[in-house]
Amino acid sequence: MGQPDQKLRTSVWRFTLLFTLLVLLITSSLLVLVYHYTIGEQERQKARQVEMTMQSLIELAQTPQMNESGFIGVIESRINKSASVVLALEVDGEYVGNLGRVPDNLSTFPELNYFPIAVVDPDGQTSIAMVLGAELSSPFGNLVVGVIDENYMTRDIAFFTISGVGLLACLLITTVAGFLFNRSVLSRVRQIAQLSMDVQAGNREARLPLSKRNDEFNAIAYQINSMLDEIDELIDSVAQVTDNIAHDLRTPLTRIRISLEDNLNDTENDTAQRKWKDELIESLDDVMATFNAMLELSRLEKGVEQGQFEPTDITQICADAIDLASALAEEKGQRLTCHFSENEDRPIVQGERSLLFRAVFNVLENAIKYSPQKSTISLHIENHEKACEIVIRDNGPGIPAELHERVFQRLYRVDSSRHSKGYGLGLSIVKAALNLHNGHVNLDSGEQGLTVRLFLPRQ
Repeated sequence: MGQPDQKLRTSVWRFTLLFTLLVLLITSSLLVLVYHYTIGEQERQKARQVEMTMQSLIELAQTPQMNESGFIGVIESRINKSASVVLALEVDGEYVGNLGRVPDNLSTFPELNYFPIAVVDPDGQTSIAMVLGAELSSPFGNLVVGVIDENYMTRDIAFFTISGVGLLACLLITTVAGFLFNRSVLSRVRQIAQLSMDVQAGNREARLPLSKRNDEFNAIAYQINSMLDEIDELIDSVAQVTDNIAHDLRTPLTRIRISLEDNLNDTENDTAQRKWKDELIESLDDVMATFNAMLELSRLEKGVEQGQFEPTDITQICADAIDLASALAEEKGQRLTCHFSENEDRPIVQGERSLLFRAVFNVLENAIKYSPQKSTISLHIENHEKACEIVIRDNGPGIPAELHERVFQRLYRVDSSRHSKGYGLGLSIVKAALNLHNGHVNLDSGEQGLTVRLFLPRQ
């Protein structure tokens, strides 16, 4: 797995991201509502205070008995009563009140806006304050009305700071929770994927672990384990039936063969009779060899006691297999070459010698059978730190990559090889023998021929 990319591509991680976006959207909406009904309400109250002050002053200015000096007195009285009120009346180009200069961007009532002013406290310290106000016309000149908002700067900064921290916390919490949830779910999914690969590789005993949480994954694991148990029973029953058939037919076929051999003496002068009897005996030998191979494969699949294993020299086994296979190769004019070390550092494995010999010989026999005449078949041993590798190459037609797994099944034969003698159990026995020794077999088809690699753990 390109690990980070794959995690981001999982449905669980996409759900986490979607859930995170949803949480952020809901949280942002709530913050907007909080702002509207708290800080927004405070601003609206300030605006209503400005509007009420403006309306009261305009109503006073429009009374018949009010004059300019009286209106100025009202403004000064309002200023003295409230330190937060800003009032200024333009008289002869100058402003009367507590505002020395009117900002250029001041809006006209009923539109209100904020503008800064300089405020001097009793200690003579000057500071900046924000005023919400506007300008409007009165019978005595332009009137500026405003209310100082002391918390304008700090209120918004504090709110947006807290909101940002809250959104960041939501993002962090949901992301971490999603990561943990993603890892937990992926671990269960990986168990299912690993089980599939194990079963595909031939490990019929593999099962999914059950947790104590009793969740939906437990239900899936239980169903998969039950299904594998049923499949295992079906495979065992089919194998048992074939083994019983092979075992039961082997005895009568042997009797028939013996009878045919005895009959050969009575037909010494009858060439035609002798010929078909010889062919019949040869066919019976092939059938019995198939049955014997099936019984041997069943024995290997059921397992061999590890106590029967002993330190075994792989180099010697390969040499013996080549000696036996050389006679078969000579019949087709083929040449067997071998490359392995004769020094003291020879690979030693813990195993049963006869099974390992059978595995190597079966591969050599297949290579001889499917390689053309006068071709070369090579065998060499590669020593690794923890394993030894037996590599056998031939010049035959090879096996298509999509059939590499299927050729290890019982009685399976590639279509191109069905005209050749054989019973489709040789590679099945090779795989079963290597599995018993905690090894494995790989096939590699190049441009010409097949390469078989047998891996065995060193002692």
